[in-house]
Amino acid sequence: MFLGPKFLFAFFNPNDELHGASRALAEFARSGDLPYRQFIVNEHALDEAATRLKKRALLRYAELLFKAVDESGLFRFERVPDEAFEQGRDRFIEWDGNDASFTDFVISSHMEELGVDHIATYDRHYQLFDVVTIPHIDLG
Repeated sequence: MFLGPKFLFAFFNPNDELHGASRALAEFARSGDLPYRQFIVNEHALDEAATRLKKRALLRYAELLFKAVDESGLFRFERVPDEAFEQGRDRFIEWDGNDASFTDFVISSHMEELGVDHIATYDRHYQLFDVVTIPHIDLG
């Protein structure tokens, strides 16, 4: 399962209203109650989450994010291959009828390349892509 930037922000910011839900998902994964054993993050998700943590919360929370990705077996860092980056860029330019970020497009292209179809996110924009959002996001 991939982790989106807004999920990472909530997970590492104890003052965020979705912090408890984010931590609960990780506990379910650790305990074996979910089919996911690792959370995948890439540099685009880390960039956006760390910047948001620094600007909207505390730099210390961004430091904890980086430390967890480096040291915790729960997180798996995957660099975005050139092909996934280029596909995300091309889709971002071609699909101009939405307000999804460039990061959203790159992450969804990276997920496609890795064969991962689930993402933990609080971002409704991932509904544009052929992925399953956890938790389910109702656009209605």
